[in-house]
Amino acid sequence: MSFIKFTEDEMVKRLRWPMVALIIFSMANTLAGQPAGYWHNPALAIRGDGLSINNPTNHTFEFFLGSGWIPFATAALVYLTTMFLLASALPRKLALVFIFSVIFGHYYGASNWLAIRWHLGIAGPSYLGFVLVMFIVFAAFPADEARHTVKTARWIMLFAMLADATATLIGQPAGYWHNPSLVYEGNAISKFFLLQGWYAYALEQVVIGLVLYQVISVLSGRWALVVSIGFTFMGFIGSSNWFFYSWRLGWPVLVAWGCVLSIGIVFSIFSGKGKCISAQRAAPPGAIGLLCRLC
Repeated sequence: MSFIKFTEDEMVKRLRWPMVALIIFSMANTLAGQPAGYWHNPALAIRGDGLSINNPTNHTFEFFLGSGWIPFATAALVYLTTMFLLASALPRKLALVFIFSVIFGHYYGASNWLAIRWHLGIAGPSYLGFVLVMFIVFAAFPADEARHTVKTARWIMLFAMLADATATLIGQPAGYWHNPSLVYEGNAISKFFLLQGWYAYALEQVVIGLVLYQVISVLSGRWALVVSIGFTFMGFIGSSNWFFYSWRLGWPVLVAWGCVLSIGIVFSIFSGKGKCISAQRAAPPGAIGLLCRLC
């Protein structure tokens, strides 16, 4: 008799694979991004932000990486297996929150390597985010189900974008409010508007939000979700950069922020989805509508 009951939920089963793919991508970047001397001297290991693993700033637990690539690869395999088993064994909504929290965390980790180590700047996280989101949406949502989630997806997106814009304004130096030329911002487009004054930046953000809201409203179901969840990830990465690089709040804050967005996604966008897929396969036609209302 098995002590662990693995999920039968179709949504959880599907979403495990984007999580697994991102973990592998993140771990592979960690090894590929190491300096040439690392393979002979693991003490030279660096993190995704380009700093030594021994740097106390935003310290991350990197014991296995500092012990060599074989211990790191072994630990990564154990970690990957553990994440997969947890996602498979947890109750449905908790499993979905867990999966998205892991995805947010590794998305940020992988984005650091792309932006800093591979010198792709903001383009790296942007491309990765939308490829990842397309994988999630097309894996998790049948075409006929995606349209039912679009309305709530827009609000999660706007919440993440508002958090990014708020962090951007709070993060400006004190002198900026009297002298916009003192602007501190890495995104070239945002920097342009910030140079015109905080009100210009605020107006730009409102316009972008309204345009995206309308675009999502006219797109078909899956593509509307790709845009809304994609910009949710962009809002996450933008605000997280302030937490991590400017305010040095460390990984715990990023993990907590990712969990908040994950809870919002699951309880608004994914709530009730997935059970109906299994039910429709097994139930007689007359019971489909009732089952879908109950799940």
